[in-house]
Amino acid sequence: MSFFAELLNGTPVRSSYGDVCLAFDGRDRTHLLGVTGRYGVRVSNEVERLRPGDCFIDVGANCGIFTLLAAKRVGPDGLVVAFEPCFSTFAKLVRNIGLNAFGNVLPLNMALADLTRPDLLDNSAVGHSGRFSIAHEPVEAAERVMTLAISDFPGLMKLIGDRSITVKIDVEGFEYAVLQGLQPILALPQTCGAIVEVDDHNLGRYGNEASDVFGLLERHGFTRINPGDGGGHFDAVFRRPNAVASKPGASVTPPSSRQPVAAPKRRFSASRLARAAAIMLVIGGGWFFVGKGLPVERVEAEEYFIQEALQSHEVAEMRAALRRSPPTVFNVGEVGSSARIALPVLPHGWRVTDVQLFPSDSGPSLQMTISDKASRPVSLFAVRDDDVAPAKPAVLTRDGKTVAYWQEGELAYALVAQKRQPAELDRLAEDIADNVTS
Repeated sequence: MSFFAELLNGTPVRSSYGDVCLAFDGRDRTHLLGVTGRYGVRVSNEVERLRPGDCFIDVGANCGIFTLLAAKRVGPDGLVVAFEPCFSTFAKLVRNIGLNAFGNVLPLNMALADLTRPDLLDNSAVGHSGRFSIAHEPVEAAERVMTLAISDFPGLMKLIGDRSITVKIDVEGFEYAVLQGLQPILALPQTCGAIVEVDDHNLGRYGNEASDVFGLLERHGFTRINPGDGGGHFDAVFRRPNAVASKPGASVTPPSSRQPVAAPKRRFSASRLARAAAIMLVIGGGWFFVGKGLPVERVEAEEYFIQEALQSHEVAEMRAALRRSPPTVFNVGEVGSSARIALPVLPHGWRVTDVQLFPSDSGPSLQMTISDKASRPVSLFAVRDDDVAPAKPAVLTRDGKTVAYWQEGELAYALVAQKRQPAELDRLAEDIADNVTS
């Protein structure tokens, strides 16, 4: 790298593709392709077709050139979801989003695939991050990453709502597995386009070929619009002629959902998307935390709080299934003092049998499993977060679970239980709410 290029490193530079900036990185050829506009024109042309309010899903976002171009096109009412599994590249992506002050991008540090599981990313292509790929054979040096199937991420469907969707996939031969994992989104009637990199050699490393990619998209009603393009490496562009255009105020229910999904408010902000990523990504018992102290509107904050309570309950059930020894009985006062969270005096006969701490935007949150030995255990979730729940316990059912939740000063509480009537859990919540210690 030249002396002058070294001096430029980190300096915001405008891309030849359009009016977006990237922090210059002369060490990475992939970045230079984005700055100079030499990725080709197929993807950028499809990005130019996006309309205000659309959704663009960028799988293999790298430093974010197409993420940024799409964010500018869809505007503040639109949404861009960017997947980049390599952590160092993801850091560059986030920096570039910040340089352009886009508040409509949700960046996720993970890969898409047909299964949700830990995996290895081969990052041995020094100086060319665009050639990093999910390891298809044993490798000496690799980065541990998480792959995600969209069916395990229903919250994303709710964020997208009724927006028209275009998908771009560039993952060095892993495209077929990504398409398999994306099928819940491909099946949505408003998904109108897909741009997929096709490289015969790279696809072959995973036992696939171009016809597998084309066949899957054709089964979902997509038509390839550039059949004349060929050779061993090209971008295949697909469109769905009968895609349903989004309408303000409408909502589209994912095919796998049993209940209708309310259409979300259209405008997003960086803080809301950061918190959304923090709350929804509970994969394999691990919490992926983004953001700290981020303000959100009350209705959204309440929903996120409920999701936190449900997810902590699921982790507690997982722990209980793995436990080989009898549960321990904890002292409620000691637990609350350690977490600096005021806890209630439990009704007679109830005991704490498990305790977990989780990160949250406002400090540690606390999940306790409580039991009266006569019925199925209940989760008691508490977090220091004001104005996220009603003053009196409210009760709802979600995914076969009953949730009773309420606010006490700066603390919010939730009870989560399975196979328990709402009225029964409401009574327990009322008893507990009346006995919160100071």
